[in-house]
Amino acid sequence: MGIRVFLRRAFRSSIAGKIAAAVLISTILVTAAGSTAAFLVYREAAMRAALDSTLAYLTERRKSEERLFDDLRYVQNGARQLYQQHLGRLEPQQSARRFDRLFPLQADGTRRSADMLFDGGLDPDGIDVGGIGSFMADGGALTVEEKRELYAAYLVLRDMGPIMRARLNNLYFFTPSNRMVMYAPDREDRLSYYRHEAPASFSFQHEEFAQISTSSANPDALTRCTGLRSLITDRTNTRLSSACLTPVDVNGRRQGAWGSSITVADDLQASVRNALTGMSNAILDRHGALIAHPRLTQAGASEAATEVAEELGIARVMAFIGESGQDSGVIPTPVNGNYVVFARIAGPDWIFLSLVPKEAASQYAGKSAGVFLLIGVLAVLAQVLLLASLMYRWVVRPTLRLTQAASMNASLSIDDLTLRKDEIGELARALAERDQRDAERMSELAAASASAEAANAAKSHFLAMMSHELRTPLNAIIGYTEILREDAGDEGYDVTDHDRVLVAARRLLHLINEILDLSKVESGRMVLHIQNTDVGDVAREAVDAVRPQAEANGNRVVLEVQPGLPLVRTDDFKLGQCLLNLLSNASKFTKGGVISLRVSARSDKVVFEIADTGIGIPADKLETLFEPFVQAESSTTRTFGGTGLGLAITRRMAQLMGGDVSVRSEIGKGSVFTLTIAAESATNVEPELEAAK
Repeated sequence: MGIRVFLRRAFRSSIAGKIAAAVLISTILVTAAGSTAAFLVYREAAMRAALDSTLAYLTERRKSEERLFDDLRYVQNGARQLYQQHLGRLEPQQSARRFDRLFPLQADGTRRSADMLFDGGLDPDGIDVGGIGSFMADGGALTVEEKRELYAAYLVLRDMGPIMRARLNNLYFFTPSNRMVMYAPDREDRLSYYRHEAPASFSFQHEEFAQISTSSANPDALTRCTGLRSLITDRTNTRLSSACLTPVDVNGRRQGAWGSSITVADDLQASVRNALTGMSNAILDRHGALIAHPRLTQAGASEAATEVAEELGIARVMAFIGESGQDSGVIPTPVNGNYVVFARIAGPDWIFLSLVPKEAASQYAGKSAGVFLLIGVLAVLAQVLLLASLMYRWVVRPTLRLTQAASMNASLSIDDLTLRKDEIGELARALAERDQRDAERMSELAAASASAEAANAAKSHFLAMMSHELRTPLNAIIGYTEILREDAGDEGYDVTDHDRVLVAARRLLHLINEILDLSKVESGRMVLHIQNTDVGDVAREAVDAVRPQAEANGNRVVLEVQPGLPLVRTDDFKLGQCLLNLLSNASKFTKGGVISLRVSARSDKVVFEIADTGIGIPADKLETLFEPFVQAESSTTRTFGGTGLGLAITRRMAQLMGGDVSVRSEIGKGSVFTLTIAAESATNVEPELEAAK
């Protein structure tokens, strides 16, 4: 209403209206001219900003790729150090004998790995192995020292392979004498070429990875990478990879090198596919050969590399990069219709490219500048409306009020103009202060709630992370202690201290596993592996497992399985774990008594009742019995040991399987724990007593 009055008076006799109209018209003209000029300048700036943004993106992507090679160097340097440590402690004759068992001499004169080294099994140290294959030319000519060196390399692969598998899916050691041991459990060919198919005359010494690992080519034993090549075992020559090697020198002699292969399809193609919208990525080696591009697929990759390199003008790109001497930058003029942004990848000395089509860059800059122009137009309109409103409130309306006061009623008060202004300002400030106080209170409440939730999540995350971080070195401690114990036993030394270390370490590992299970359940990361399960077999296995512990305490174990129980759909491993926890507790707290397990079907549940004649549980402790880290009495922990996690984990696993765990107990007479799980089908039949064997 007020703005319409102002516009009518702006073109009549009102001086205030004429002044306001002049201000508005001049503002529109000046702002429009400035917006047009800014549009032209901003379009060029938007082009540069787009390329600079691409360079920043590429620099970050380069860091991501460099992390792969940092991991590779870290793993290979670790392998080199561990190899030298093994050499320092291995006894030659014993190592040679174990080597002969693991890498038997073949009829063609070669030595190849025993099948169990890849398929899985226990090696002479009693350690689980898998994923390892080998080819050794002229196997009959190996000396005892050469066998010791190759056995040391095998130990490195056995110990490091599973640990580094998350970082690198392959690691191998090869010698100048055409002998190789490889860890690659995920290879589709199962290393069959090296283990079975390679002819006795097979040699890899002419390959680039072997050539760049020699003392003459790499005297400083630095980590180096090959160019793009086909895998040795790829007979179609379509699966491309680059090998990175770290030579090994011992006492001034080049014994061989550690290597890993990075395949285009598995490791590099994902990098170049994840490009910004409208752009494409590529990776070149230091000579300009194309290593990765979205068009390099497994089929016809070699031919596509040459074709793509010509289309992209790689020769011109490499010439500019060489002349610039820069590690990253933007080629200022388009190459074959593309703006080229580049960044050098340290380590393999590769070059990461982002190709921005000139047309797409121009369209992007135009759109960005167009948005700027649109904002300018909207700003002019907003400014006009704002000025009109302010001129009406501050000039036109007060003038009209003064005119009315002078002509109509001299006594008409106009004090309300200032009073209203003061009051509105004070009210606005008061409301703003109140809103700020309310916002601060709400923020404090939200922060407190978020802090509580974060603390609970952090606890579960911390337990899981610490369990993982502790379990890996603890497994290594157990493994090496077992090796030391075996060696000490072979040499006739007392192994009592070794046994104490093993007992303590295994107890600690059991505690860590319990904490990890609990954290998985609490964070919702525990997954069930459902399959058809014979619950009777699971119960028998659990009873057999706990029998030695029970008999050591003078207990008799009885198993009752309802005959005719159907197969049920559940997780047999976690069911067995629950039964074993409950049976172990019963055995622990029972001396010279009876422990029974009864299995039956009731409606849509399978029921397991574990009863004992042990010490019993006080009634006031039953409610907290299934809480983590809780036992019935503090003296229980001192007398029988344990962490109080077993029952908590058992209940949570049972609930995951659609059931629960309950208990009834009487002091001095024993306890009965009832475990239920969901079942797809079950029938009620008279139970049949089956004595535990």
